[in-house]
Amino acid sequence: MVLYICPMAVRNVFKALSDQSRFDMVVQLGEGPCTVDELRTRLDISQSSTSQHLKILHEAGLVSYSRHGNFRTYTLRKNELKKAMHFFDDLWDDGLERLKRNLES
Repeated sequence: MVLYICPMAVRNVFKALSDQSRFDMVVQLGEGPCTVDELRTRLDISQSSTSQHLKILHEAGLVSYSRHGNFRTYTLRKNELKKAMHFFDDLWDDGLERLKRNLES
């Protein structure tokens, strides 16, 4: 099965991960779901910064959230990270195949 991955979506994922705080949030969420306050406390950043970073991660498709009363619990969407990695795997595989063909000719 061939999976098409939009290069712009991949760009948005890596752009979102380019900020150290957002990268740290993704690492933290990789260990399990967290509320905004849990992330804020663990990463020692303000609530407004935490919310802003989570908004960017959500817009990039890297996190989802559910509401529980007044709290939002964020979860990492690991499949979105996998899609971005597959994009580069495919580029690498294509490049190796071209190199192989050139060396054989």
